[in-house]
Amino acid sequence: MLSVNGFDYWMIAQTWPPGFCMHEQCAATVPKPYKFTVHGLWPSTYRWSPPLQCTRTPLDLSMIKPIDGELERVWPSYFGGNKKNGEFWKHEWWKHGTCSNLQQLDYFKLTLDIYARNDLAKILENAGISHGALYPIHQVISVLRASLGVRPQLKCIKGDLVEVRLCLNTNTIPQYINCANIRYSDCEFETLPVPSLRFP
Repeated sequence: MLSVNGFDYWMIAQTWPPGFCMHEQCAATVPKPYKFTVHGLWPSTYRWSPPLQCTRTPLDLSMIKPIDGELERVWPSYFGGNKKNGEFWKHEWWKHGTCSNLQQLDYFKLTLDIYARNDLAKILENAGISHGALYPIHQVISVLRASLGVRPQLKCIKGDLVEVRLCLNTNTIPQYINCANIRYSDCEFETLPVPSLRFP
């Protein structure tokens, strides 16, 4: 049974730019930092496909003007610089934010608040997991789980880590919960005896 919100939990997806841009045509002029950046905050459900495009209300960029500097820093598009950032935010609002039951500014503020709680790259680095090498999948998951207290989801393309997803409940101040153990794509190099991924 769905919550009164029309969804069961939030999922915040954080992109690892070096991995993402190995498999996508990212703009050469856009920096690819060695830090996780926001892909989106998605209302999600346990039993059905997540709600999408719940209203036709477009994002009014003037409504998020007070935080657009922070959005540009942590929620960039990798397909064409600052002019493309607004298009990316509009897409995420239209596809996911319209199902959040939040006002536009509140939706983006909530995303920034959740993102700011943890530096995933620093968590991994402090545990000896640095970019540029192969690591057992269970090691990456265990490090994040030990720090955050919950199980994340990893998204890979051809064995390269491109995204980490974390789940939260729908409390007024959302708290981390375990993500379902769903494999969105193949994180494993089949040629290795231990299921591993590359952290580009």
